[in-house]
Amino acid sequence: MKKTLIMVILIVALFSGLSADVYIKTRVNTDPINAMGQSIPAKETIVEEWVSDNYYLRTGENFSYLFDLKKNLFYLIIQRTKSYIEITPPVDFVSLLPPDLTQMAQALQQMTISVSPTGENKVINNIKCHGYKLDMTIMMYPIEMSIWASEELPVDLKTYLNKIQPEILKMHLQASGQAVAEIQKIKGLWIAYETRAQMMGVEVNSRAEVLELSKKPTPAGIYTIPAGFTKKNQLEMADLQTF
Repeated sequence: MKKTLIMVILIVALFSGLSADVYIKTRVNTDPINAMGQSIPAKETIVEEWVSDNYYLRTGENFSYLFDLKKNLFYLIIQRTKSYIEITPPVDFVSLLPPDLTQMAQALQQMTISVSPTGENKVINNIKCHGYKLDMTIMMYPIEMSIWASEELPVDLKTYLNKIQPEILKMHLQASGQAVAEIQKIKGLWIAYETRAQMMGVEVNSRAEVLELSKKPTPAGIYTIPAGFTKKNQLEMADLQTF
C-alpha cells in the first residue's frame, strides 16, 4: 500500500505544479494526510518557473525540470539525492521508475482521464479564467481536479504553451494518447486548481494558485545543472520517498 500511495502522490505532484524571461510563482498547499498509522502534516510549497525562447526551468521542493529546447534535451533534477537524469523527448516516464515500481507503473498506463469545461468564469489575481473539471482514474482510484486556466495572460507564453507543456505531458502520459489529448482540452495556463484523490480510505487533497506572473531579469546560470549533481539513468526509491 505504501508503494501505491507513493505513486498516487507522485502523480498528483506532477500535475501540481511551469535576459528578461517570464517568471511564474505558484503556491501549493497540501492538506494533512493520515496513512498507515502515520500522520503527515499540512505543507506549503512554492514552485518557481522560468520560461524563455530556448529554455524552461521549474524548481520545486523535491524535483526540478530543465528543458533545453535548442538541444531538445530534458533534465529531471532530483534535489533529495543531488542527481539528475538526461532525457531525449519523447520518453516513457514509466521506463525511468525503479524496478520495485515497474509492475505498479505499468498499471498506471491504464489510467483514464476525462476533461470538460464547466462554463464558469472567474478572475484570479486580475486574470480572467475559465473553469474545467478533470476526472482521472488510476488503478481504480479516483482523482478529481477543479481547474481555472487562462489564455488572456499579461505575458507571452506561446513558447511554453505550444512547445514545452505538450512535451512534459507526453513524458508523463506517453502511455496513454487519450490522456494527453484530454488534458490538452484545457486551454491556456493553469492559474489555480484543486486536487482531491482517494485511495483505500486515504485522502490526498491539495490546492495551487499562481501568485506572480511577470517578466524579470534572469538570474545568471539558472539554466544549468547544479554543481556537484551526479548523472544517472533511472530513478531510485530514495528519489521518490516523500514520507
